[in-house]
Formats: sequence, C-alpha cells, structure tokens
Amino acid sequence: MDLYVFNFSFERIGIIDNYQQLEITINYKKHSELDLIVDATSENIDYFLNNSDDVILTKANDTSRGYIIDSAKYADASKSTIEVFCKSLGYLLNRRIIDGQQTYSGTVEDALRYFVDKNAINPSNPNRKIPNLILGNKNGFTTSTTEAFSNKYLDESLWETCVKFDLAYDILMDIANKKFIFTVWQGVDRTTEQTIRDVVVFAKEFDNVLSQNYVDDKSDYRNVCIIAGEGEGTARTYLIVNDSVTGLDRHEMFVDARDLQTENEDETTIPQDQYEAMLRERANSKLAENERVRTFETDVDYNSQFVYGVDYICGDKVTIRNDEIGVVMHTRIVTATEKYTKAGFELNIEFGSNVPKLLDKIRKVVKN
Repeated sequence: MDLYVFNFSFERIGIIDNYQQLEITINYKKHSELDLIVDATSENIDYFLNNSDDVILTKANDTSRGYIIDSAKYADASKSTIEVFCKSLGYLLNRRIIDGQQTYSGTVEDALRYFVDKNAINPSNPNRKIPNLILGNKNGFTTSTTEAFSNKYLDESLWETCVKFDLAYDILMDIANKKFIFTVWQGVDRTTEQTIRDVVVFAKEFDNVLSQNYVDDKSDYRNVCIIAGEGEGTARTYLIVNDSVTGLDRHEMFVDARDLQTENEDETTIPQDQYEAMLRERANSKLAENERVRTFETDVDYNSQFVYGVDYICGDKVTIRNDEIGVVMHTRIVTATEKYTKAGFELNIEFGSNVPKLLDKIRKVVKN
C-alpha cells in the first residue's frame, strides 16, 4: 500500500512506497489513526520532522481521507527510524474550543454543522477560522435534539453528540477544489434483520472467522442519570433521566452540569423547557458513555466471501454470531485496523462497543 504526501495547499509532494510497518485504524466513534515506521532517510526526515506541520498523508487509493501528524519519534539504534503517529483530518477541530456557552435546537445533523460553522468556518473572530474548511452536503439525519456546550474542545463535543445518536463525522479532502469538507455520516445496515441489501454474516461455521474474543463488560454501566444544572441549594435545577427503571435493574450516576446556564453567550435567556431539554441531552450523552459494553474482537479471513472495502466498511451494521456461546449480535463495525508489513497484510475488526482501555476509564471519571 503506497502513501501519498500532500501539503496543506493540496499539492502532492511525495510518495511513501517503502516502510517497515503501516497500520491504519478506521474508527466509527472517534478519530481514525495512522501509524507509520520508516527509515530515517533525508526525505523522510524532511517530511516528518522538519515540516511535519505541513504534511497530510493519504492512501494512494483513497486520497479523500487524510491524516495529519500528531507526533513523530526518531530513534537511532541499529538502524535509524522514524515512527509517525497521525490522526484523521477531523482532529483539526481539536484546535478549536466552543467559545462560551453555545446552544442549538433542531436536527442532530444541523446541530453538528452549527457548532463547526460557528467555531471554525464563520466564527465572530476571523483568527479562529480554519482555512479552506467548508460544510459538505447534508445527508438527511432528522432526529431532533437540543445540544449545549461551553468552553469544550470542538471535536470532543461533536463526538459526544455522534455517539449518542449512533452517527460519525469526518473531514474529507477535495483535492481538485482545494477544500476540507465536513460531513456527517452513518454506516449502512447489512444485517439479517433487513432485506434491502445483501447481508454480511461473520461466524466460524461460514469459515470467514479465524478467531473470536467476546467481552461483556458491565463495570461502568449506568442507565439512570441524576443531573444538576444551575443554581444553589434547593434552588438548583435537578432532573432524573430514565427514572422509571427500578430495583436491581437501576444503575444510577450523577452529573454536575453547572456549566449549562439559562443565559447564552449573547446574553439571551433560554426558556425553562429548552434548558431542561439541554440537561436531558447532557444526561443522555453521559449515559451513552456508560453503556453496557458487548463486543466481538474478531480476526476476519480477508480472503473469505466478504471483502472489506467492497462488501462492508467500518461503520456498517453486520450480523456476527458464535454458536458455541449462543450469541448473535446485529451490530456496527466500530474499528477496522489494516496492518501492512513486509510479512504481508492483516485485518482486525471490532464489532459492537469498544472495550474502554484503562486510560479512557480514568479520563471519563475525571470528566464526570
């Protein structure tokens, strides 16, 4: 797999066709990643160490999906190498915060587009504008929501909303027009529960699975949220989301949402019913972060009847089953990791919710 090297003027300035290892992980619920290990040639030193702020990597066969360099590590051992860690172009939105409290009521797609436009495309302060970033065509996600964020990283706010509504977003490259295009998307349904498309089923009995690991993790599971907004003491606004859950089935959590206020950054006052809707959406976001995690980590036979990139992609819903433990899941592909080495190609797929790593759990506790 060759890589193209672009600069931020959308000019192709090189090709990487010789490397020790390349690993690309497409994520549905967070930024995708590209990790690359190359020899420390003068050309690679120039790309990844001297001019890393002006480099975008793409696959040669997919120049719409770009990766920007997050960090690079030079090592001089038996052989000088550079290890490059990249994130997808959506990570550009990590360079902006949502300035003050901002609120939007409407469709979820319009809400995501609103926060990007207000903080990165047409901000009141022109210094905050991300050059060449535009909104792409809408894809028609019409679920209603009321979203409010204040002084939070823009990308984290978007992912919080996406996870809650089972959506994803990307920034794609339009090289011909020299634009970065923000888009909201959702994978398609290829499960046995639908009849519109050809189904995709992964199971050992179909000889398309090499190995499977199934995890059912309830360690962070919460299904009832007590959320507190503005005010002090008995005057503070409290809501309980999913209060109908009872007995041993009830797993409670508390969220301090004091940052949500009834006064916007433009000094307009938010009606009480809209303010309570904001609190409910914040509670739903926190509950989405604390779902019961059921996931299949599966080594897929890349040479089976279903071909990645042709019959299915990351984000699609597929059917996965294991008759030995009696589990059938109609679930999304949440990560797809392509690994290229001199020994060959490997593909690893994760279905369902990602099992949180220890660091992710620690960060989540701190945020709560």
